[in-house]
Amino acid sequence: LQLGDEVVSVDGVALDRAKRAVVWDVVESYRARARIDGTVDFTEAATLAAVHCRRIGEATGEYLADHVLVDEGQDLSPAHWQLLRALVAEHPNDLFIAEDSHQRIYGQRMVLSAYGIRIVGRSQRLTLNYRTTAQNLAWAVKVLQGGQFVDLEEGAEQSSDYRSARSGPVPHLFPCTTLTEELDRAAELVSAWVDQVTAPETVAILVRYSSQRDRVVAGLGERGVTVRAVDRGSIKAGQPIVMTMHRAKGTEFSKVLLFGVNEGSIPGPLREQNYSEAAAADALLRERSLLYVAATRARDELAISWSGAASEFLDAR
Repeated sequence: LQLGDEVVSVDGVALDRAKRAVVWDVVESYRARARIDGTVDFTEAATLAAVHCRRIGEATGEYLADHVLVDEGQDLSPAHWQLLRALVAEHPNDLFIAEDSHQRIYGQRMVLSAYGIRIVGRSQRLTLNYRTTAQNLAWAVKVLQGGQFVDLEEGAEQSSDYRSARSGPVPHLFPCTTLTEELDRAAELVSAWVDQVTAPETVAILVRYSSQRDRVVAGLGERGVTVRAVDRGSIKAGQPIVMTMHRAKGTEFSKVLLFGVNEGSIPGPLREQNYSEAAAADALLRERSLLYVAATRARDELAISWSGAASEFLDAR
């Protein structure tokens, strides 16, 4: 939420005075409900903890941590960074941060210096990928082309120098005319993959939306292929799994099918969100990152399918 006389927006959607009043009514109702219940949300808790830790540190010189290690830094919110900065005094090796702006699929872009975290001249770029093959990585990196990515200190990110320590087959592309045909191809492919692996749960189908996930589970079941939908919780052994691309972050599989990479599916219908120009551009970057993340979940073999018009991210294929 940005507040001011000229620009007021929520998640990049501009608000006029009437809409601004409605938003504040919601905020005040939410806060009033929280006061009655005696609760705070996760973001507020992090902010309050940051203030508490900072005051103790400034008053006594004592901090809760000597060193802090941060992974997946691109997905953290401003409140998270405020808390992390307050946990440790400023000194050499106070914060060690691993982040990849190409994998930012949540939240808005931010700059660490705004939270008292200075990394200029102290960072090192990692380019060797150990998870996936060179062929899968090359396909995923092409998805990023056309997007302008920057790191947490507004430095330009380069993906062209990424390399892999492993080699494998070229990703399979399955353009289909109808959803029925796409489900037929998916059933054939997953059946063949299951016969090639010792652990069926290392075969995954990734989709953009949960509604697609449920449709794939039902469709493959009708074709005699049993798969398990995964939303929350751990991945259980015994069956190939189907999950959303967001849920797949942090996982890896031997073989991955990206299902339904259609026009209107990824990227999603951003125009309907009434974003400002800058917010729409950032949302489009997150959609690119989401497909990149999904593609790099595959260790050995990657396939991509769609029905009807393909996603605009596949134009260069």
